Amino acid sequence: MYKRFFHILSLLVILAMVLGACSRAATPTATPPPQPTQAPETKEEIGTDARPLVNVFVPSGDTQKIVDGGSRLDALLKSKYGVVTKSSVATSYAAAIEALCAGKADIVWLATLSYVLAHDKCGAVLAVTSVRRGSATYKGQILVRSDSNINTIADLKGKKFAFTDAASTSGYLYPVGLLKKNGVELKDLAEAVFTGSHNAAALAVYRGSVDAAATFIDVRDQEEKTFPDIKQKTKVLATTDDIPNDTITFRKDLPAAVQKKFKDAMLDLVKTDDGKKIVFDIYEWDGAVPGDDKLFEPVRQAAASLGIQLQNWKGVSVPFKIAVVLDTGGENDKSFNEYTLKGAQRAAQDFLVKVDYVVSQAATDYEKNIETFASEGYDLIITVGFLMGDATTVKAKQYPNLKFAIIDVAYFPAKAGDPDPYTTDLKNVTSLMFQEDEVGYLAGVLAGCMTKTGVIGSVSGMEIPPVIKFVVGYQNGAKSVKPDVKALNVYIPNFNDPATGKQAGQQQIAQNADVIFGVGGNTGNGGLLAAKEKGLMAIGVDVDQYFTYPEVKDALITSAAKNMDVATYNAIRNFTRGTLRAGVFTSNLANGGIGLAPYHDWDSKIPQECKDKVDQAKKDLVAGKITTGYKP
Repeated sequence: MYKRFFHILSLLVILAMVLGACSRAATPTATPPPQPTQAPETKEEIGTDARPLVNVFVPSGDTQKIVDGGSRLDALLKSKYGVVTKSSVATSYAAAIEALCAGKADIVWLATLSYVLAHDKCGAVLAVTSVRRGSATYKGQILVRSDSNINTIADLKGKKFAFTDAASTSGYLYPVGLLKKNGVELKDLAEAVFTGSHNAAALAVYRGSVDAAATFIDVRDQEEKTFPDIKQKTKVLATTDDIPNDTITFRKDLPAAVQKKFKDAMLDLVKTDDGKKIVFDIYEWDGAVPGDDKLFEPVRQAAASLGIQLQNWKGVSVPFKIAVVLDTGGENDKSFNEYTLKGAQRAAQDFLVKVDYVVSQAATDYEKNIETFASEGYDLIITVGFLMGDATTVKAKQYPNLKFAIIDVAYFPAKAGDPDPYTTDLKNVTSLMFQEDEVGYLAGVLAGCMTKTGVIGSVSGMEIPPVIKFVVGYQNGAKSVKPDVKALNVYIPNFNDPATGKQAGQQQIAQNADVIFGVGGNTGNGGLLAAKEKGLMAIGVDVDQYFTYPEVKDALITSAAKNMDVATYNAIRNFTRGTLRAGVFTSNLANGGIGLAPYHDWDSKIPQECKDKVDQAKKDLVAGKITTGYKP
């Protein structure tokens, strides 16, 4: 059964997430959740307490400063001009544009290129242009470290470069043109990354994590208080041509009287001492002047010269298409499928992407489902789970220009004569892996400390690497605190067989086990239920099962969690920024991608000695002082 998840980008808490599930063939269409009620748009109501103007900022600077400034602006506009606004910060430039064009925002403080995109896409209306240092134009700059050997733009070849946002004029468009003018193409860079803000780009150079960065002139002024030596440790390599300053822009259908009232208020406000301080704190504005779209024509010309079609720019003016191919068990399996999908759904709120998904009914569906999305021109396909390894390999080879990411399958460079399909040298696949043995080890330390009988058990799914890593780590962790502990385990060749899992758990309990670790989706859940019914202890897996399997929460002392939603979200974020690379990316204890869930109801019943042993084991694993004993 093929289902789709459609998400139209929304903006923070003020923007509604529109979820619609549609299907192929005769599958009934799911009813979308109710949308927030918006007051009728009358001249009397918009801009009042009954219907505040939705005022949105782009995240071009320090987000907290923008948030604070927006709150002060709301208060001043209401008290002095009778204009009621509700301000927030968008998650990205693309999010701000989409909000304006979708009618979810009334006013957006758009950066230069973002304004051009919004104007040309949906007729957004230019209200005012900012003034800084007495000018309505500014320049972009390329920063490098002062102690580097980078002295010309040509020296940037082979270097790591940080851009701000693809929809930023000074943080992307003009610098790319400047590079090209001096003989440096994007492909000549060792790596290009997006930081999301000008401040972050400058600090990346300062800290040495990139060789160069594109920002506006001079973002370093904002960081000198915190990093007083930033101008000594970094230098300006080159500057761009003049760029029209950023804007305040209205949605096309905002009533003309409301536009005039807000515009007049802002033009007067920036002349007052309080108003000047607010707009300076937000974006370092000194003032504002009425906007003129003709001044932005060079921006359109700059985009055209780079071959950028502004109205067909993936991730900026049109969404990336991302697909998730789920394993069997359904989208609400309380495990891999559900949490991978949650990560994708959260990414769809924050970035200009459209996420669709399909639930596989059997292993024979894997290739067919991937093929469906691949043949329909999706930009990124995410596959879920070890069992999809073969199908993903086949389709990644068939579609070498399409990006793939897979949960729990590690692809390494091929070795001569190695027939293993997972050691293929795939340049278009990112493996999202987890150090299961580490978190399994911590679970074992806790189990070994808590057992009264000296016997612990684990009810496991298929005998595949991720499951084996959990089990080995669990058993060795328990033995580290109780060397003579008896560790029982059973592998069951099915992840969706709770009845068999429960029976296996009962058999281990009959052998005196008083802690059961459920390692294998719904099959492992059967083992947890067996422990619950006997009043014994249980340990969940993959997610915090206190919330996903509340029927056994009284028995759960913890869960060995893998943050699959975070891994998926980060993969999509990196893809939209052009920084998703082929290879293996592992979530571990050191980077916070895995860890034991809270003890919840057992917090007061677990001795401090056991908690301390777990904490020490975590520190020792991160420091490399001990190992889990797992050998690939």
